[in-house]
Amino acid sequence: MKAEGHLTKAKEIKESMEKLLPDPEGKNVVAIVELSYGIILHLIAYGIETKYRQHLDTHVGLPKFLRELGEVKIAEDFERLDTFRQGRWYGGRGNGEVIKECLEIIQRVEVWTR
Repeated sequence: MKAEGHLTKAKEIKESMEKLLPDPEGKNVVAIVELSYGIILHLIAYGIETKYRQHLDTHVGLPKFLRELGEVKIAEDFERLDTFRQGRWYGGRGNGEVIKECLEIIQRVEVWTR
């Protein structure tokens, strides 16, 4: 997928996620975290391609790859979201604070892509 394809896909997923928000009862936390993860993967792929003219075909090793590029904060944000993902998918339902942080991470990565 080319850079613009990643950006388009991130926007499509974000539009879908926004249909689940707000989520005051926490019924959609797992879905929101999963969609956030997809958004972030596409945004990071877009950012790496536009900033560094490189492409990583998988999320495996992504934090290490980002650190090698000097993108420590983006690597940390990805790892934080991955932690939420594992915790919500295999664990409890979560809460609004997780959703809030997911949205903050998305916003930071969107700013980074500009």
